[in-house]
Amino acid sequence: MGNEKPQIVNTLDEKKKKSMKNRILVGVGLAAVAVPALIVGSWFWFVLMVGFAGFAVYEIIAAKGKKFHWTVWAFTYFICFIYIFWFLAKSNLTEYLNLKEIGLASQWSFQLERWYDQPALSLYAAIGALAVYILMALINKDFDFSDVCYFFAMTFLVGLGFQCMLFLRYHPFNVTYGMPGDEPSATFRFWGSAVLFLFVIVGTFGSDTMAYFTGVFFGKHKMTPRISPNKTWEGFVGGWVLGGGLAFGFAMICDACGFPLLPGLKIFADNSMWWGVAILSFSLPVIGVIGDLCFSMIKRFFGFKDFGKLLGAHGGVLDRADSLIFCSILTSVLVVILENGWRFFA
Repeated sequence: MGNEKPQIVNTLDEKKKKSMKNRILVGVGLAAVAVPALIVGSWFWFVLMVGFAGFAVYEIIAAKGKKFHWTVWAFTYFICFIYIFWFLAKSNLTEYLNLKEIGLASQWSFQLERWYDQPALSLYAAIGALAVYILMALINKDFDFSDVCYFFAMTFLVGLGFQCMLFLRYHPFNVTYGMPGDEPSATFRFWGSAVLFLFVIVGTFGSDTMAYFTGVFFGKHKMTPRISPNKTWEGFVGGWVLGGGLAFGFAMICDACGFPLLPGLKIFADNSMWWGVAILSFSLPVIGVIGDLCFSMIKRFFGFKDFGKLLGAHGGVLDRADSLIFCSILTSVLVVILENGWRFFA
């Protein structure tokens, strides 16, 4: 029949089936490790982030396939960890010195949750990092200007992203939840305080998963074939609508159970902030795609497929965390803005 309509749903070949199976298995295994640490929080989440950050920095350095001098390795680890952890160390040290000054040093203890009121990166560290990388290029012929730009940008972005992942997990302890006493309830500590970051994970990976399956079955029009050949506009729309809806639905369920994302972001309340949660929910899929494309553009420019092989079919830590890094930064910024009544500067 000459007037038959073309088939709408794509067929799965063996390669796609194998890739899908591997992605699901690795995803389940990764969730089995990360989700318990996220729920428990405290040092469990902190140590997990330190481990993932360590692998991420290794991938930043190793991805280009060049034999860099040991000083490049050492400084890249140093500056990236400074971006992530310095303000935490500085805040605790300042607290210790203040208590010592009034003779109460014995009451000091290292704290995680207390200091995450907003993301903070040192401008001096960024300027210092740029200066050091430029100096390396001047004295080392194997370290060129493209390496300077690559390492400066990647350490800054990854450092900020991982710090925001810590911020989103610990920030709920830094705001008033209306709970009696100084210590929050066990339910809040092990679940309520994790809702904000779980929301980001649902929005990021949920939209990525929805986009993947929508693209596999319905994808016809390539989105950016030069940068990411497998992405389609159908997959993007499916990921945005379904992923954003999934994130907003998750926030609604948590809110209905008494655990809003944050006290000021309640959906079911007289002063409802449902629209703020909606903005967050439907922004995550878009920013996630932008993050994915940015990292894909870096990989295409330097000529490598994946940043690493730690996660099998998912590639390395940065291949899996690219969207999450961007979404964590976006959510952290929007949370601070919303908490300050849409004032961009507190």
